[in-house]
Amino acid sequence: MRYQTYIQELLSLSPILHIEYVQLWLIKHENEFHNAINDSHCRKWDKWMSNNEKPFPCVCNIRQQDCMFIEAYYKLNNAYDLYKKQQYLIIGLVPQYQSIKNNKAKLKTFNANLNALGLNLPFDSEIVISLSPEPYKKIVLQLNEKEFTDVIEFQELLSNIII
Repeated sequence: MRYQTYIQELLSLSPILHIEYVQLWLIKHENEFHNAINDSHCRKWDKWMSNNEKPFPCVCNIRQQDCMFIEAYYKLNNAYDLYKKQQYLIIGLVPQYQSIKNNKAKLKTFNANLNALGLNLPFDSEIVISLSPEPYKKIVLQLNEKEFTDVIEFQELLSNIII
């Protein structure tokens, strides 16, 4: 039940989550996040934590509260990490991209480097947490797009890379 309270706390902050709220929520619930992974019956989170394996979307018939909380924390933490890297994207990577955009081999290396740095993540300001597959129910956490303008512009730039 406590995990549901943590998610409700997010939903009550605002219809649009500002990054400072996300940061405070992540800090406040960091220990619970690690405890929930240790206690969860869903091994995908343990594999992610110990082996850095990307977690697959949930296919459980009944979602457990701890798993929904972990997923919300994981997705918000990824968004926050991208937010913190915005200046690097614009100052460091955009000029680099502009200088190589017509060289297919260099673009391939550039794209591989982005993957290695964790910067080629798909970003969506709408974070969706599935509550149940049948009937499909979800929670939507809406991030403030104005706070992610550089990330969005960078992703639009990346969408032009055809390798």
